[in-house]
Amino acid sequence: MSLQAYLRDAVHAQAAHLRRRAALARTAERLRGQPGVPEGERRAVLDAIDDAHTERADELADWPGT
Repeated sequence: MSLQAYLRDAVHAQAAHLRRRAALARTAERLRGQPGVPEGERRAVLDAIDDAHTERADELADWPGT
């Protein structure tokens, strides 16, 4: 990889990072003062995400290319 390509990738990664940080700051500001999500609902969503990741990992493990 050339130095120019490396620097270009680094600048793009930094720009993406700054965009994500700005988006998080805007979201935090918008949600400030709002009531939090009840713990039971929060846990249910996190469990559903975990189950979906586990299912996807199982699918990829059974994929013929592995």
